[in-house]
This record gives sequence, C-alpha cells and structure tokens, in this order.
Amino acid sequence: MNETNRDSVEFGDKSSAGPGAISGAAIAVGVPAVTLIWGHALAPSVQMVVVIVGVAVGGLISLTATFFSLVIPSSVKGYGGPGGNCSCGKCNDESERNARAAEKLL
Repeated sequence: MNETNRDSVEFGDKSSAGPGAISGAAIAVGVPAVTLIWGHALAPSVQMVVVIVGVAVGGLISLTATFFSLVIPSSVKGYGGPGGNCSCGKCNDESERNARAAEKLL
C-alpha cells in the first residue's frame, strides 16, 4: 500500500454543514420572530431574554454543525468496512457482506 496516513483520511464533508447551518439560522431567526409576533402578553424584559437566548442557541447550533462537519473525518480509507483492511478477512467478501445484511433484516 503506497498511501500515506494523510491520503487515507479525508476531512471536510460539507454536505452535513449546510443543513446544520440552515437549522441554526432558522432557530436564530424564528424564535425572536415568534416571540415578537405572538409574545405581547410577556413582559418586555422576558421578551428580550427569549430573543437573546434564541439568537444565541441558533448561532451555537449553526457554528457547532459547521465546526464538526469540518473536523470529523468524512472518509477513512483502508480501515474496516466494505473495501477496507479489516482483521476478520471477511469484510472484503461481497457474499459475506450480503449475508450479514440479510441477517440484520430478519
């Protein structure tokens, strides 16, 4: 195997960053909007606290989703699973994988 460790691990699967960032933004915008539209029975100080907490939580969710989508490996080549180097020797055998998948369905 001529691969180095750097070539065997890929980071930055951006497909998971989008939904997390959009969800966080929706919370950061939606909570204050709902509070300001329908929260007239609340005291102004309570409204302000809810708005600040909504923006902070939504921003935190957005940043967390983006951060973890960048730092968690999206692909680790050659380590277990289909097509990898597992110690059991059966993971590369397609008929064995199909049999295990069928067992899980039963």
